[in-house]
Amino acid sequence: MATWRRIRRFLVPGLLTGLACASALAVALEAPRKVEEVVVRGKAVLLTEAVKELKLDVAIDPEPASKQVVVIGDDGVVTPLLSDVATRALFQDDRLRGRRVEVKARRFAGVPYVQAVTFRVEQDGRFQTPEYYCNICTISVRYPQTCPCCQGDMELRMKPERP
Repeated sequence: MATWRRIRRFLVPGLLTGLACASALAVALEAPRKVEEVVVRGKAVLLTEAVKELKLDVAIDPEPASKQVVVIGDDGVVTPLLSDVATRALFQDDRLRGRRVEVKARRFAGVPYVQAVTFRVEQDGRFQTPEYYCNICTISVRYPQTCPCCQGDMELRMKPERP
């Protein structure tokens, strides 16, 4: 009986360690999600506005929905955007919403959100890239903020096209 206790004392932790390693290996060997490069064109709006515009008979909690930016596609499909550095301007600056946009993005299999790589806003009949520019320091950034150099205001403008 004493021998069995000694064996069990070493066997149980060994089995648990083996199971943990096998589980970690299974996760590591799991196939990565398929990523598809997509271009979404439509109107960028807040989710609350999309629900009203599409006349959905849905009572939603306005607090979280009022912060979510979506694109109502030309085909009527609503595509939510992940909030990150690439889309921060759309989430922070209401002057960019309510307008047609073109979003080059990555769509992950099984995930309804897209991760924007770049986006452009329609102005003067063509899609242009918004930027926030400091006239004093000639610094350009992707989202609204004070100038990282002089701490002054930065102006929203469309990035000049390269020849």
